[in-house]
Amino acid sequence: MSRGARGLLCLAAGGVLLSCTSTDAWTGPLPAECREPAAAESTGTSRVEEDGLPVFNLFISQSLPDADGYFVARLVYRGHCQRLWVRFRGNTSRFFPKRSFTLDFPKDAPFDEPLLAGGFTGRRKVVLISPFNDNSYMRHRLAFALWNRMSPEHIQVKTYSAVVYLNGSYQGLYTVADHLDKHLLAAQGLDREGDLFKGWGDDANFSPLDVDGHPKLDLRQGFEKKAGLPESGPEAYDSIRAFTAFVIDSSQARFREERHAWMNTREYEDWWIFSTLVFASDSVSKNAYHYRERGPGGRWRYIPWDLDASFGQDWDTRRNAPEDPPRFTAKNHLFTRMLADPSIATPMRERYRALLQGELRAEVVLGLIDQFEREVASAARRDEARWREEYLGFKRWKTRTDFTTFDEEVEYLRWWVRTHWGALERQLP
Repeated sequence: MSRGARGLLCLAAGGVLLSCTSTDAWTGPLPAECREPAAAESTGTSRVEEDGLPVFNLFISQSLPDADGYFVARLVYRGHCQRLWVRFRGNTSRFFPKRSFTLDFPKDAPFDEPLLAGGFTGRRKVVLISPFNDNSYMRHRLAFALWNRMSPEHIQVKTYSAVVYLNGSYQGLYTVADHLDKHLLAAQGLDREGDLFKGWGDDANFSPLDVDGHPKLDLRQGFEKKAGLPESGPEAYDSIRAFTAFVIDSSQARFREERHAWMNTREYEDWWIFSTLVFASDSVSKNAYHYRERGPGGRWRYIPWDLDASFGQDWDTRRNAPEDPPRFTAKNHLFTRMLADPSIATPMRERYRALLQGELRAEVVLGLIDQFEREVASAARRDEARWREEYLGFKRWKTRTDFTTFDEEVEYLRWWVRTHWGALERQLP
């Protein structure tokens, strides 16, 4: 499918779209919001903002295949109507009643939101994350905010909250996030053609054994290549195989002395700190991204992803107690290697303590929760009214007996942070 469209441009006045001129083919009628002011007013989806948040008015074909691929669509956002491509996303979340999307924009018409997230502009791809399994509606935003605060040198992932309509029908509150790809890397001054891998399964654990304890047939097991050349074939995974082999096979002395040449050691130490801090139980092997620039000086870097399992809940919404900080060494052999060497582990724990008393102290995290609650409260309560029945009855967690409302979950989040941070200060994992 060609992606060279110039798109559409709508004129707006007083929040109502007045006209929209098509510059390319469209397989169905143009969205009424781009053609007829009366229809736009009647559906309400012409609103630029709702409940204090920006509105994504997304239009897809009614017969969009339920498949892994991109299909042409339309987006009306802040008075601008343009062509783009959209796909359903997620392995688990694609089965949620309220689904997540990836939006792919033309090269000459990227997505721009200059007012939020410190400037969310020039994006070629944007992710709309469904918080169907997070009735605080803020776990992704909170986790990425902490990762970004840990160090300005981290590869930054920006987020904000928005309301989504699909074909004129209210879908609810979503988290808008960066898409981790070569475009985002290039925008942060990195090599767009460097190798980018995602841990798609728990076998991406830097161990010679798979998640069931059996020897791996290939050290690339658990990893999916997302960018870099070659894209496929026998050599596509050579770099991640070599990195995994170094973690597995090097002696303690070699690992200590040569790890700086292989990876950005601060970022991989921060991965362990971050994971244990927010209790990211589903992101300590699978869901993690690993990136390496081309050339002999390229070193591996870590980027977090999929953080709904955090701050006191698993991916399936079940509760995680805050009192016993995890180590996650059983899920990630790289963590084991770092913690086994006192010359690595001691300064890593010292940095952990400094963060707990500084940039990531409990008062900062609680302040972010307060800020996000103010931003999303009205939209969250409306979303909860729309999806509450489906949420309570969803097969993955319907046997729970400790469900909360949005307001109760935010209070649970505050209690969990206070308790977990206190436990960390008393006994670092």
